Amino acid sequence: MPKNMDDVVPPERRKSIRNIPIPEGRRKADRAPLDGVRKTPARARLQAELPPEPPAPPPLPPRHIRPGGGPRKGLWYSGLAAGIVLLFAILSVFKGAMLSYVPRSAPLSFSGEAFSAYKSAGTGLPYSVVKLSGDKGVAVAATGEQDVARKASGIIIVYNDASEQPQALIENTRFESADGKVYRIAKAISIPGKKGSTPGSLEATVYADQPGASYNIPLTDFTVPGLKGTPRFDTVYARSKTAMTGGFAGKEKSVSAADLAAAKAKLQESLSQELVAKAEAEVPGDFILFPALSSVSFEDLPQSPASGSQVTVNVRGNLYGIMFKKADLALALSLGKAARAAQDPVEIADYSSLQVSFASTTPADLLAATKVDFKVAGQALLVWKTDEVALKADLAGRKKSELPQILKNYPTVASASAAIRPFWKSAFPDDPSQISLKRQSP
Repeated sequence: MPKNMDDVVPPERRKSIRNIPIPEGRRKADRAPLDGVRKTPARARLQAELPPEPPAPPPLPPRHIRPGGGPRKGLWYSGLAAGIVLLFAILSVFKGAMLSYVPRSAPLSFSGEAFSAYKSAGTGLPYSVVKLSGDKGVAVAATGEQDVARKASGIIIVYNDASEQPQALIENTRFESADGKVYRIAKAISIPGKKGSTPGSLEATVYADQPGASYNIPLTDFTVPGLKGTPRFDTVYARSKTAMTGGFAGKEKSVSAADLAAAKAKLQESLSQELVAKAEAEVPGDFILFPALSSVSFEDLPQSPASGSQVTVNVRGNLYGIMFKKADLALALSLGKAARAAQDPVEIADYSSLQVSFASTTPADLLAATKVDFKVAGQALLVWKTDEVALKADLAGRKKSELPQILKNYPTVASASAAIRPFWKSAFPDDPSQISLKRQSP
């Protein structure tokens, strides 16, 4: 039987790495623990050279106690609640109410019906007369020269401080200036009577008694020589509104009759449009002036030099227009046309669709006339006006549900709706100034 090789190796030669003895010093170093791990000197040196390890983070709480974020979700709910409180606080500060209402209205239709108006109040529909003047010139080619003798003219204001009765002055009544020059009116006038301590007054155009430049004078006062020796001499008088101008005697350039007529026609048309536009712009907001209820008269002014061989033809236009107070006119036009009480507050918001004109011929002198007749055609809308101050006072502090009952006292309102802020409020504010009213188009 063959023998195993181990059997022939001597015992002293049976060595392995496990059987190599280790020096005693090395054994002690290896046995020194480092954080529970046995280290060799080389390993100890490597550990010394490495930076210290950071401290371990604290352990997380068990997962089952943070299902929805825990404290973070609580903060979100707190912020939401604070925001809601702030929103309600803001809405409470901006409190108020808005009432939108549609006024009562009724259509009006006219087919040329005639109406009358009176200058004196208390008779019926009252009216007043507005007067505007304007000058305009145009250059025309001169064809020669001519001898001219022209009288100066200007506008004066005649006053009646004598009595409450009108003062009549006949045609060609004289007015004497402070320096003794005499001017006359071309037609009769009637000066309104005084009201209390305020004298009645009337504008009039006067013309110098003689031609020539010496009658061109600045603003001054006038007496009425025909009243001398009577108590009215001191209480019926006049003052200049414009200077006296245009007086001339001598030679001036002339134009042909055809050119002169064409120039005057052009000036008159242009002046009429300008004066009507100016009158409409100057009428107060609660009054209305109809261009068809007006008249424009013209007078020739002295020619003035122009460049070269031209001469300037000048014309003055005087507009007299009838002016109504809108509230008075609405009452007069709607009488018998709409079911309303005699003194109901009504208005016609838009007169543009009405055609208003004199019933017959234009009065020769609107300033002297005491009555005018006119006719109306077209369509308009009559609108009732509401006392908004009283309505606000009646709404203050009342519940929104009481609105229909409150509006029964306002027949001028056709319908209404209210919005109150903040939205959870059910009553109007106690302060009327916090209530706004908005009138809708009927």
